[in-house]
Amino acid sequence: MKNIIYFCPRINRPIGGIKVIHRHSELINTLGGQSEIYYDRPIEADTVDWFPHNAKIRTEYGFDPDSDLVILAESVVFDSWRRLKDAGVEYAIFVQNGYLVTESISQQEARECYAGAKHIICISDDAIRCVFQFFPQHIDKVIRVIYSVDSALFAPGEKENIITYMPRKMKLHSSVLVPLLEERLPENWRVVPIENMSEVEVATTLAKSRIFLAFSDFEGLPVPPVEAALAGNFVIGYNGQGGREYWNPPIFESIDSGDLVRFMDAVLKKVNDIDRYDLTLGDNHLIMLRDHFSKEMEVRMLKNMLSVIGDAQGES
Repeated sequence: MKNIIYFCPRINRPIGGIKVIHRHSELINTLGGQSEIYYDRPIEADTVDWFPHNAKIRTEYGFDPDSDLVILAESVVFDSWRRLKDAGVEYAIFVQNGYLVTESISQQEARECYAGAKHIICISDDAIRCVFQFFPQHIDKVIRVIYSVDSALFAPGEKENIITYMPRKMKLHSSVLVPLLEERLPENWRVVPIENMSEVEVATTLAKSRIFLAFSDFEGLPVPPVEAALAGNFVIGYNGQGGREYWNPPIFESIDSGDLVRFMDAVLKKVNDIDRYDLTLGDNHLIMLRDHFSKEMEVRMLKNMLSVIGDAQGES
């Protein structure tokens, strides 16, 4: 079995896709495989530290064509794929956001890059849909995986009349909506931004919150709305396209991107329903969501990925 090396964007701030890469690499090692993470450029810290992980970190560039398989994040392929190809090193592409396949390279380079990839690993049905649309001739290379959310960490707590959101997501939209919303909310409600927090702090805040505002823009399988829902929040907002995989009522309410008037109306109506009917998300509402984003599901898909990679290695 190849040593699987994840080329990871070196960003030491809360981004769901980076947590997924570390989690998958860590799990591969527990499943009998070999995996490391190589950061694509220097950062201040030696490693990503805003959430706990035991992923192995590779500090030196240099890969063995006989023993290494490098997995490139779709948004940071740059010229890495060509360098790997010229060196005879097999590479795969991890598509967590199908809308970013040409973010760091041109369309022509993307065609060559995906043609040379040994595997195309996709985090969601939407990511597969994008790959099929852009590179239909390579759909046979696709391997489906998923991430898990710790439902023990992200769980409902003692609820307060709090609405949460992440200012880093679609800042223009939230900067318009939130001040207007605050003017219309009952006095016993408040809006709390989630920023500059560790994973535990985020979970603690979401546990107290009742409503989460989702500002997801072109995402493969947005993580924060799942975490918010599992923490007992009604989630209102943009599904980012990839969120359609799980964006089901009564937990989730979809708003067309940019429709801030309807967004505000939906939030105010939910606040009124909560105040009037003591509306809450019951455990029965969360069963399917917990199953979909469970560690068991994540492990099952990673085992399949390792099996496909091993079979492909045997054929080559």
